Amino acid sequence: MYWSDRKSLDFLAGIVLIAFPLAGVAWGLWGWIWEILLLLAVFSLGLRRGWEITALLLVVGYGSAALAFRWSGLEQMGYIPFAGLLTVAGWKRHWPQSVNTFWSLAVTGFLAALPLIGFVRQGLDPAMLKEIVSGSLASYKSSGMLAAAQQLGVTESQLKAGLEKMLPVYFSLIPSFAALSGLVKFGLASYIAGRLLPERGRAKVPFSRWRLPWYAVWGAILGIASYLLGDQFGWFAWKTVGMNVMVVYGVAALVLGVAVYGYVLKSAKVPRFVKWLLLMVNLFFFFFSLVALMMFGLFDVVFNFRKLPETEG
Repeated sequence: MYWSDRKSLDFLAGIVLIAFPLAGVAWGLWGWIWEILLLLAVFSLGLRRGWEITALLLVVGYGSAALAFRWSGLEQMGYIPFAGLLTVAGWKRHWPQSVNTFWSLAVTGFLAALPLIGFVRQGLDPAMLKEIVSGSLASYKSSGMLAAAQQLGVTESQLKAGLEKMLPVYFSLIPSFAALSGLVKFGLASYIAGRLLPERGRAKVPFSRWRLPWYAVWGAILGIASYLLGDQFGWFAWKTVGMNVMVVYGVAALVLGVAVYGYVLKSAKVPRFVKWLLLMVNLFFFFFSLVALMMFGLFDVVFNFRKLPETEG
């Protein structure tokens, strides 16, 4: 690529970082594609010009949107692109891929979940829950769903009791859903960047060699401890935080478990008969296989079943 082409790409990435936050709020365009484009601009400009100038332009873009639309602008914007700055810094400083991935994903999940905490607190308000339950029952009645449920033996009081139990759990887990959504956005942007951008400072690691640093397991331990302590002593905030951390770690452990599984299937040291046996077990005991993959993924963080070097993936 010619120098003029690189300069044009840098200029375009800078325009995206400055203009997209304001334009996204003004035109109501903020969403998945908008944040992925911002992340790609962060990766592109950061690789060539460094994370410092990239951070400055990103702050200018978000600041202009905040000044123009005040609190409503801050509520509409997503903040995952700031996690891309940490990723770029890791690339520049040649962090091990597992370390860079872990901290980038941790910051991404936190930034994705943070804006929804106020919404969760509002949704867990007893008066709000009562209003939602009443509205849901009225909607079921008008649509005929309540009558259909009653034909199946479910009474209105049972349905109401079920809603009263499930809605608090749903609202409590909203931050984890937002965090997982943010991780998917970040993963898509990273994949596109890996296909389109030069590899300066970045190491490509096959999926079967993905891993996290050993200390990542402490996040799962703290999440479980927070949930158990909150449940034991009635500390609702602690219990909610623990639930959300465990959900996110459960999905992450499943992905790592699939990576371990892929490594085993590709290994020449494993007999072909064992590989076919594993495939048959997965086919006929699907739920058990999911749980097993999650456990293998979690414990691989500590025991490194594949014996991968710490400086690799």
